[in-house]
This record gives sequence, C-alpha cells and structure tokens, in this order.
Amino acid sequence: MDEIQSHAVQEEQIGQRLDRFLTPILDSLSRTNIQQLITEGAIVVNDKASKAGYALRRGDQITILRSSPVPVPVSATAQEIPLEILYEDEDLLVLNKAPGMVVHPAPGHANDTLVNALLARYPELQGVGDDGRPGIVHRLDKDTSGLIIIARNSHTLTAIMEQMQRHEVVKRYLALVEGDVAHDQGSIDAPIGRDIRNRQQMTVTNRDSREARTHFRVLQRFAKHTLLLLQLETGRTHQIRVHLKAIGHPVVGDPTYGSGNMPRGFVLRRQFLHAYQLQFQHPTSGKQIEVEAPLPKDLQAILAREALL
Repeated sequence: MDEIQSHAVQEEQIGQRLDRFLTPILDSLSRTNIQQLITEGAIVVNDKASKAGYALRRGDQITILRSSPVPVPVSATAQEIPLEILYEDEDLLVLNKAPGMVVHPAPGHANDTLVNALLARYPELQGVGDDGRPGIVHRLDKDTSGLIIIARNSHTLTAIMEQMQRHEVVKRYLALVEGDVAHDQGSIDAPIGRDIRNRQQMTVTNRDSREARTHFRVLQRFAKHTLLLLQLETGRTHQIRVHLKAIGHPVVGDPTYGSGNMPRGFVLRRQFLHAYQLQFQHPTSGKQIEVEAPLPKDLQAILAREALL
C-alpha cells in the first residue's frame, strides 16, 4: 500500500502546473503516468480532485494518495514468430533477439513481441513471473539486437535475477560510437536518473539517480568512429547509450541519444548496439553458461563500409 504524501506549495512554485510540480516528486513516473494519477483522483489539491494543468496557488496543499497508476491489463497471445535459440535446457533458454522486436506487450503494442513468440513455442511460460512478461529475466531496447535470458520456471527466474542484483551475470555489448575514443580502455562511473526535461529519456545526474558503471575497451578505430566492447556492471535503463553520450561518444545511429549524423552512403535504421556475450551460473546445475551472438548482417555491413573509408 502506498504511503500518503502531502506537499505544500512554496512561493517559487506559485503558478506552476500541477503535473510539472509533481515531476521531481514522482521521479520514477513519466508525465503521462502522473497525469493519469491526477485523472484517477489519486492526487488531490486541497482534498479535491483537480486537473493536470491546474495552476498552483499560494496555500495549496497537494496530497498524493497513491503513486502507482492503475495498471492497464495487457494480455499476451501466442503468435508464431521465428526465434533464434542459441542455448536451451529444461530450466532456461538464451536467444538472439532480432533488431526491431519489442520484448513484451505494452499499451499500443500488444502483438509481434518477443513474449508473443515465446508463448507460441513455450506455452508453459504463462505464469512464470509477471503476467505481461512471462519468463523475462532482463530486457533489451527495441532496436538493440542480441542475447536475452528466458527463465522457464519461477525458481530459475528468481535465481538469475538474484545473480544480476549481485552483478554476477556478465553482459558484454558491441557498439560503434561517434568520434575517436581517446583511451584504449576505461570505465564510466556516473549515476543515471530520469531527465527532468524529457521524462521519456534518462541522463547522467545526481538528482534522484542510481549508481551506474560501464567498462569499455577499444576493438578497432576507423576514420570517424570507434568500435567498442562494453561490459555492464549495473543494468540501468538505456545505460550504455546514456553513458556513451555523456563522454561525448554517442552510439552511431542512436535516434534518442546520438547526434543523428550518418556518413554519406551509410544506411542504418537503428543504433549500432548489439548484446554480444552472456556469462552466468546455471541455477540448477551450477555450471558456467557462456553464449555469444555474432554481429547481425546490417551491423557487419556498416563495419565493412567503415574499413573502406
């Protein structure tokens, strides 16, 4: 149950929209979620329902009765969609997610996701974990390709998630970044939180953030770009993309955190980011599992062109 919060409007906040006032307080929520809470009557002004655009006045008291929007039920249906399975046993599987595939259903995107494909091939996954994310241990962005672990039972799901919390799962990525990275190897240790100017994005910030560490090593240098091998120590939303932007070397082709500049003749319809290697301990056998996914053809083509410049 949510703890009821009460906030008094300060002098400098007079005239501010109610939803903007709530943004730094409910920092884990998007503006849309905050507006939904206001519409649901979960946030009131002077004990009365209000509107997101209400202009705050001197003496107003904002009360947050509930800080979690009522979830929109998203039911996943089985769909026959090809999957590339690289490792499989009775407890888990590791697959190579195709670029452009969303991991799990969400409002407005109920079909053609990885979960839809999994339920068609492994109907027993239904009930393993959250209803809308059966078997999902971790996620990749829609346009990031590569390795994902899927748990086939609740014990495995819990065990691997605990390994991740202890930073025992090794996750390595390949990324082509803009510019010439000065150091052959290094680490980016910078906290990540939601961008207060754009709630759909993350940023390096000390405000309401969580620690985040990314290690990198240069694999190859090109005329205007650098190929990196990256290893995550933590797993924050958009961590690699945010960290690389923060050091001035955003991922090539990244529509959100990149420059948007592509060399003439280059055709890349997504960010050059691929989940390349996974290493973890099997929760039942105790054996070390190591899986590697080769670079997809679209990214191979970009590297081939880079080599010609």
